[in-house]
Amino acid sequence: MHFTRIDSARAARDGGIDAIAALDAALLAALAGLPADEATQLKRTVGDLMGEVVDRLVNPAIRAFPELAIEEDAEWTAIARERARGRSTANA
Repeated sequence: MHFTRIDSARAARDGGIDAIAALDAALLAALAGLPADEATQLKRTVGDLMGEVVDRLVNPAIRAFPELAIEEDAEWTAIARERARGRSTANA
């Protein structure tokens, strides 16, 4: 993926962060009560998906526009929360 506009790159980066946060939240609930071997397989699958989102969406956006790089975990968390809040109010 190659981005030529910063607004598109920012939207892709933020959407990728949001998707990863959603997968992380879903994983906790999905692991409840699973046998160890199934839990391990699910963790690997979700981890692979998260990695793909980072490799194919988040990182290309940041490579195209280095000013979109995230320096601290708090910034990543703030983006995820803002996107979740936006979805919540849009669906209300």
